[in-house]
Amino acid sequence: MSLVVFPVKEEDPAVVVANLGIAAAHPRVEEVWAIISGAPADDIAHGADSVGASTGKKVSVFPQERVGSFRPGKGDAMNTAILRSAERGFERTHFYDADITNFDGGWIDGAEAAADRGFSVVRHRFPRAATDAMITWMVTRPALAFFFPGTLLPRLGQPLGGELLVGADVVRALAGEETVRERSDWGVDTMLTYATSALGTAVYEHDLADGKRHALYGSLWELRTMVLECLDAVASLAGRPPPPSGSELVSEPSSPVPDDLKKVRGFDLEATMALLGVEPSNEEADLAARLPGEVGESALATAKGGEIEFMDADTWESTLRFLLAQFELGNPAWEALAFRLWLIRVLAYATGPAREGYDRAQDYLETIILRYEGRADQDVTA
Repeated sequence: MSLVVFPVKEEDPAVVVANLGIAAAHPRVEEVWAIISGAPADDIAHGADSVGASTGKKVSVFPQERVGSFRPGKGDAMNTAILRSAERGFERTHFYDADITNFDGGWIDGAEAAADRGFSVVRHRFPRAATDAMITWMVTRPALAFFFPGTLLPRLGQPLGGELLVGADVVRALAGEETVRERSDWGVDTMLTYATSALGTAVYEHDLADGKRHALYGSLWELRTMVLECLDAVASLAGRPPPPSGSELVSEPSSPVPDDLKKVRGFDLEATMALLGVEPSNEEADLAARLPGEVGESALATAKGGEIEFMDADTWESTLRFLLAQFELGNPAWEALAFRLWLIRVLAYATGPAREGYDRAQDYLETIILRYEGRADQDVTA
């Protein structure tokens, strides 16, 4: 039997409780856990009690433990579940983000079907809005292409996705993996992606035709902490060995993208553009001067209305390589500069290729990853 885990931070309690009920009602599920950042919310706890009473399943709500050494966050919730699941010995453990508004039994069905076929790592893949997943497209997948060309890692559709199933053997391995345990912040998904691929097992991607529906963002300021922690996490993979040859990727064919999803904007463009007007500190300007070519000067000029079009795919490649080698999480100047550079790249894409239509935008993004992978022999650690 299987365990289903929902890490919970500030999600709508009604959505969380509904998802607990859907999971608990599934015939393959034995237990459901909501792991809360801080003390369990009363309304979620009461809802969980009702779900348990109506389904006859054990539905538990408890606070995440302090496991890692980075900022307390999602990683602590994930690792709390991993350690407890390993101790309990569940055959399979599912993880789902708690804010999914279109979660249903099909998510569990798809993962269980792949696990029945012998896959001990099953990841859900789904269409996203053309301007959604900008950390995945602009940071994580490019870095994986630099570091691990020719492997499954650059090919994963959602390397930062929080929706996956892992078998008991994988849970035990993750529970003993220090690089996963220590990553208590948003970087945990990156480390889980690498750690599971490094086990040498095949990874299965289950396609979800309707996509993952959840609240999208206002200004990209909401993602500032996430982008910095994900950048730091993927940079830490430099020099690590590639996944062994057994780590193949098996992906279901992609379904047609829903028409309504093609029209969704992933964030508030105007509010995000305004973020570039923040005056850089002297320390940020000093760091920017170290960027290759004229990137630093052009980046700082955006604070006074300078153009953003210079940050095309090739310029971003050299910029990201610089950040992967030099970025320091916790240093205010580095964090300000890295966030500004990422914003410029995202906005240049959103006001350029993303406006050429959904399908062309997706083709552009995938083509860029292939281009980066083909130039992966360049130095990214100096």
